[in-house]
Amino acid sequence: MRDYAIVLAADLPTPEDVLSLVKRVGDVVDGVKVGEATLLQGGVAVLQRVRDLTHEKPLLVDLKIADIGFLADTGWHGTNGKIIKSLEDSGATHVTVHGFPGPLSVAEAVAKARESSIGVLLLPLMSHAGAKLFFSRPLVRDDVIDSALKGGLDVRFPEAASCKDVTDGILLLGEALGVEGYVGPATRPEELQRYRTITDRPIWCPGFGRQDRLGRSLGDQFREWAMIVGPRSAAIVGSTIFGAADPVAAAREVVSLRDSATENH
Repeated sequence: MRDYAIVLAADLPTPEDVLSLVKRVGDVVDGVKVGEATLLQGGVAVLQRVRDLTHEKPLLVDLKIADIGFLADTGWHGTNGKIIKSLEDSGATHVTVHGFPGPLSVAEAVAKARESSIGVLLLPLMSHAGAKLFFSRPLVRDDVIDSALKGGLDVRFPEAASCKDVTDGILLLGEALGVEGYVGPATRPEELQRYRTITDRPIWCPGFGRQDRLGRSLGDQFREWAMIVGPRSAAIVGSTIFGAADPVAAAREVVSLRDSATENH
C-alpha cells in the first residue's frame, strides 16, 4: 500500500453500483473498501470482480467481525475463523474486526487471517454519535492481561502503555496479538493522537468530508490527519467521491488534496 493511501469506501446500494463506480475511479484511488451489505447481495465472488478492476491495490472487506474465538488443542475452531476462511482467495487483503468481544475473538481472527494472507484492522473506537457510551467505559490494564491469560493466550503486552477505558484496552490487545493496523476516526483528531501514544501501526481513517463535525475544509482535515497518523496509514473516503456529480473528478481532487497535505511529510 502506498503512503497516505486514499481508499474508496464503495458504500453503494447494489453490487452493480459498486462495480460501476470502481470501474470509473479504481485507477485514481489507492484501494477500495467493500461493505457487508455488498457481500450479502453479491456474495464473496463480488470481491474478485472488484480485485480484477483494481489489480494489486488493497481491498478492505468491512465486516466488523465480532464473534466467537475458540481455542482447542487442535487449534482455532470458532466462528471468527470460519468467517475469515470464507474470504480466502477472494481477493480481500484486509478485514475489519471488533475488539470488544475480547482476547480470544481477536486472537482467532488474527491467526486465521494470517493463514489466508489477510491483514486484520481492529476497531478500538467508532465515530458515530453515541459510540462512546461503551467504548469509553473504564477498563484497567490488569483486567485485559488477566482475560488473555485465562483464555490460554501467552502474549506480551506493551510495558509502557496505560489503560483507562475500553478503547485503550482494545489497542493494548491489538498490539499484543499483532494486528496489522487499526480503524480510527478522522472526525476525532484527539483520538487519533491517543492511538499514536500506544501504537505505531497503520491507522485507516473514515470520516472525511461531510462527516466531519469540526467545521474543517477537506484540505484542512487532510493536513491534520497526515500530521497525526504518519505515512503508513490510509484515508477512507466515500460520499465525497461517489456522491459527486463527477466521481472521477472528485477522486482526483481528493488525491490532489492528499498530495498537498503530505508534500512536506
